[in-house]
Amino acid sequence: MARIAVGGFQHETNTFAQLETGLARFIEPDAWPGLVRGLEMLDAIAGINLPAAGFVSEADALGHRVVPLLWCAAQPAGRVTREAFETISALLLARLADAGSCDAVYLDLHGAMVAEHFDDADGELLRRVRAAIGPAVPIVASLDFHANISPAMVAAADALPCYRSYPHVDMAETGARAARILHRILEKPVVARAYRTLPFLMPLTSQCTLIEPLASLMPLAAKMEGEQVLSLCLAPGFPLADVEDCGPTVIGCGW
Repeated sequence: MARIAVGGFQHETNTFAQLETGLARFIEPDAWPGLVRGLEMLDAIAGINLPAAGFVSEADALGHRVVPLLWCAAQPAGRVTREAFETISALLLARLADAGSCDAVYLDLHGAMVAEHFDDADGELLRRVRAAIGPAVPIVASLDFHANISPAMVAAADALPCYRSYPHVDMAETGARAARILHRILEKPVVARAYRTLPFLMPLTSQCTLIEPLASLMPLAAKMEGEQVLSLCLAPGFPLADVEDCGPTVIGCGW
């Protein structure tokens, strides 16, 4: 049984939008829970189609002990303010420190969060978590289908499984898949990783997984996973983030 710290901080940022995303937008509940911490987090996300909910359920079934940190999200809008990013990041890291020794960390992220002072806000958060726990503790972060996966994110995390459906119907299942991936990493650390960016932007209107090309590509990625390939994902990206690491990526890991 492993002791796994679990947290979430989600935002899909449209840098063309004029409405900034302040701290209050993460604190206040909307269609999803507001900022929740500790055991309150487990009650708030239970039964919802969210990656963190799927992860917690699957990790429990696999015999692991979950240590809840915090979870929050805000509706898509403009850049996340410096205050919001720094406040929530500090809270998450403080709760991680208070949690004591953990065998692994799981984070429920979006992958297209842009802050006032960090174009790659998800990468910066992962970098801080990695710095806090050291190089030996595995980190797995689940990402949205529209994640803009950056080199910093890849460097900080052991695996970055993404949703495979748009419209998104597999969010909780992605969290459960992340739990299974982390379970295998705890048994046998990954030794090989691949990361490729594609030199174009894919409009959202072409990203539906009910039509080609993604109707074929997403099942193909899943089919290629197995004994040697632990995780293989295609993230079409979120062009409206309009940052340097914007665009489609393919990322995989294994042995």
